Amino acid sequence: MPIDVVKNIADTCSKLGDVELAGIKLENAGASLLDVSFATLDRHVAMQPAAVAYYGALKKDAARRLAALGKAYDHWQKKKYAESKVAVETGTANKSSIKVEDVKARFIVDNETEIIKWEAQIEKVQFEYDTLDVWFEAWKQKSFSIREMAGIDEEERFNTSSSITRKGDQTGAGQSGSKAGIERVRELIRRRREQAKP
Repeated sequence: MPIDVVKNIADTCSKLGDVELAGIKLENAGASLLDVSFATLDRHVAMQPAAVAYYGALKKDAARRLAALGKAYDHWQKKKYAESKVAVETGTANKSSIKVEDVKARFIVDNETEIIKWEAQIEKVQFEYDTLDVWFEAWKQKSFSIREMAGIDEEERFNTSSSITRKGDQTGAGQSGSKAGIERVRELIRRRREQAKP
């Protein structure tokens, strides 16, 4: 695969947050973006692929940063642990009496400030990844809601056009079926909102 294509895709994904999709910027990350009852279904359908690409790219980037930070911390720990082991061995006449706990204790005492900094960095990036993960999953769920609403919209159009030829209580049955479908989607949306609350 040509490198230019990958670079172009990466650049496009990173710029999607600035672009107005159906009058909304994805970088604003407002709650209304996930609310399929806000604005028209067409607007949500228009922004969905771009949103999945944009937030998915952000999530992947956070995952890479988290992995890189974890690897760097692991290398740093091993280096400092080796230094602590040398320091303990230097100060002990009987090397066979040295325990792993002694080296660990020395490692922590000698590097406590740096350990706290490393852990704070990892916690920050972990929080970013977790937040993006939750947000991205919400967008995937929104895809399901859009499909449901599109199905209901199609069903309503079918019922409206076919009701002209229907007689008596058959028309009422078709309309009540549509109402039941709408209520089903509203219930799904309500449940998702409750689950999203902290």
